[in-house]
Amino acid sequence: MTSGLRERQKAERRRRIEAAAREVFREKGYEAATTREIAERAEVSIGTLFAYAADKRELLVMVYRDELHELTEATFETVPFDASLLEQLMHVLTPRYAYWNADPSLARHAVRETFASIYSRTTDPSSGERMPPEHLLQLRLVQLIATGQRDGRVVPTEDPELIARLVLDIYLSENRSWLADVEPLLAIGVARLHDALELGLRALAVHYENSRSNTIPNPRRRGSS
Repeated sequence: MTSGLRERQKAERRRRIEAAAREVFREKGYEAATTREIAERAEVSIGTLFAYAADKRELLVMVYRDELHELTEATFETVPFDASLLEQLMHVLTPRYAYWNADPSLARHAVRETFASIYSRTTDPSSGERMPPEHLLQLRLVQLIATGQRDGRVVPTEDPELIARLVLDIYLSENRSWLADVEPLLAIGVARLHDALELGLRALAVHYENSRSNTIPNPRRRGSS
């Protein structure tokens, strides 16, 4: 019972710190916000705050990680499985654009500050800490693409992880480019993403058709020696 109480108290402090960080970031902006002000808003000591996040960047990651996890799971749960891969991808990625569009100024910092973690694998699963949100996105993309391959709607010869990385790279590049606009417009960002994904998937399909008549083995093709 004592252990359970401590865990509940720890979770409650984390909830207050996340809420305070979100409020201060959005009121003051990322640059002007301070860890001391966030600690005061959360009604915890600065030492307690640093037990949950080492610095302001980690606080920002904490805020966006949980929200994006929820968004990712919600969008993948409602994927129309009879749609094309492009339509499925737009179904799960468009809400992320809408999410970033709610506060572009803060989103720019979030994307910049968390970008390095996307390509790392430093999260220890045994720690109970959630993986970076883009890691979860890539995992769900792999599952979606593998399902499409089994259903015959996605080229079957390529590694689903490779296709997922292609999609993720396109999304990340387009997202950063869109947020770099002085006033990012949601419709324009989504349209650019659609066009870039369509081009990438079309190139993948052409590659597949060409490889079927090519006698030279593709070293990246699944099952090739």
